[in-house]
Amino acid sequence: MKKSVIGVTVTLILAALSTPTFSQGAPGGSPNAPNGAISMTPTASGAQQQVDRFNTYVSMPGDKKKDPAKIHQAAMKDGEAIVQQLQLSCVVTDASYVAQGPAIVNGKTVQTATFEVTCGNGMGYFVVSQEPEKPTALSCFTAEAARAADVAAGRTPSVVCQLPANANMKAMATSIVNRAGRNCDVRDTKRIGQSTASNTEYNEVACTDGTGYMVASPVAGSRNPVIVVSCHNSSLQGIPCKMSDNGVLPATTQDFKAALAQHNIPCDAKDVRSIGLEKVLGRHVVEFLCPQQQPKGLVAFIPLNGNTAMFESVDCAAAAKRGIICKLTPQN
Repeated sequence: MKKSVIGVTVTLILAALSTPTFSQGAPGGSPNAPNGAISMTPTASGAQQQVDRFNTYVSMPGDKKKDPAKIHQAAMKDGEAIVQQLQLSCVVTDASYVAQGPAIVNGKTVQTATFEVTCGNGMGYFVVSQEPEKPTALSCFTAEAARAADVAAGRTPSVVCQLPANANMKAMATSIVNRAGRNCDVRDTKRIGQSTASNTEYNEVACTDGTGYMVASPVAGSRNPVIVVSCHNSSLQGIPCKMSDNGVLPATTQDFKAALAQHNIPCDAKDVRSIGLEKVLGRHVVEFLCPQQQPKGLVAFIPLNGNTAMFESVDCAAAAKRGIICKLTPQN
């Protein structure tokens, strides 16, 4: 049987990368709680290390090489089955065989089968069956980050996505961002990291018009949808972009005070605390200390920068029911 080597091939991944995570709200909390507290603790290795954990040699299945239609049909069926086992948010729209053969996984020799898949949400992945061990997956974003590192170091790239929708990373990223309702012709992409806690991968995209976005996409074990936010909002959530600030200046204390005055909320603010952004409505969540006018404390939900959501203000007791704890006003 003919042997083929794909660098260090696709079998062992999920050594998670360094990590931000867009907060989805604590379990049982308000579905529109602010995204202020976001863990930035590194959890593991970088993209190259993740790809380097693909190991061993592989061979293409010889009995199917004679009929491309049968190869594709089988790849669609088998790739979809692995995606389902991975509990990955991906409706497979295209698939291809990449490799097949024995590998050492957790000290055991197992038979592996590797596929590349394209998903309806625009994402692309390598997915690997390695029974009786759990299947694994690697996104085309991660593969591209490793490919770029290989090229920069003068090495031959080890793992490269090749399906039509995945082969051009800028085109793939443009499709993902535009599907999320953002207008962006992607100029460049940059891997930011991965969170094992939320099974989410983060990649920045820079657009030709100077704007930028953060793409939060699912990895194995997550059925969450792809989320795209502006670099400005991503930075406020604790995950700053490296290539763009989206051209939007951060909100200031004066902006928050002006919003209170505009809505006739009496407050001679002695202190102001920005808590974060709501993940659904995108309003700034801000606590004010104004003991004379607001002895029970004040938390305001302030839409800025063209946000058409409703302004709202509550006292600290009402805020606590939404999972927002006041720190400026002492609570009994």
